Amino acid sequence: MKLNKAIIISIVAHIFLIALLALNFHFSKIKPKASNNQRQMNAMAVNAASVKNLLKNIKQKNINIKNKEIERLRKINKQKDDLKKKKFEQEKKAEDKKRRKEKEEYEQQKKKKTASNNKKKRIADEKARNKKIALEKKNKEDQRKAAEAEKKLKAKEKAEAEKKRKKKLEDEKKRKEAEAQAAIERDMELQMAAETEELNVAHRQQVMTEVVKYRLLIENKIQRNWIAPEKKGFCNFRMKLAPGGLVLNVINVSGDQLHCETGQRAIYKAEPLPVSSDPDVFAELKDSYFQLENLDDE
Repeated sequence: MKLNKAIIISIVAHIFLIALLALNFHFSKIKPKASNNQRQMNAMAVNAASVKNLLKNIKQKNINIKNKEIERLRKINKQKDDLKKKKFEQEKKAEDKKRRKEKEEYEQQKKKKTASNNKKKRIADEKARNKKIALEKKNKEDQRKAAEAEKKLKAKEKAEAEKKRKKKLEDEKKRKEAEAQAAIERDMELQMAAETEELNVAHRQQVMTEVVKYRLLIENKIQRNWIAPEKKGFCNFRMKLAPGGLVLNVINVSGDQLHCETGQRAIYKAEPLPVSSDPDVFAELKDSYFQLENLDDE
């Protein structure tokens, strides 16, 4: 950009100089009115040489300007390159420093982490060792307790077995005693039952004797009060008696009507019928059957 600007300025300067030379040449032509041809030619030659030298000088100046501009630009580019190089080197140094610092920090972190891991490992190992020792101690204590518990259990089982044995012997003794006592009681009960049965039989015999006796008395009293029909016949009665010999009810069970009617009148007429005061005897008499029968025709 700067080189193009210098060239433009140089061209403008050349044009300006050429314009000045042309103007000078014009003035030199007008000024001598009565000069000869030789002077005119010399003047023209001088002016041409001046213009050529001037152009040469201008060209050289342009070259010098261009070279200076190129040199200046080269220096600027070199300075830029140097700055870039310096900046790159600085950045590289900074990057290297940063990497070294990061590496140092990494190494420090690594050392710290290693130290921390080692510490954690030592602590874990210590805990594991303590845990192992505690577990072994607990296992020994558990084994001791288990052995003691087993010993106590065996002693308890032995005591219980002895207790059961003694209880079994005691139960067997009690059973035998109970069986003996039961046998004695059974024998006594059988004896008492036999005696009771004998008494009952004797009492029954006595009761039945009394029953037979009172039935005969009842029959005789009814017979005495019965006006028997003239023809043969009979009537079976069922009588219910109250204590004292009162007749509660008379039912004709079977027989002819005449004998039954006359028989009922005879029964009621014979009240009170003879009965025993003994409850057992009366129990046999209170609900009994009775027959009136006429065997002869009158």
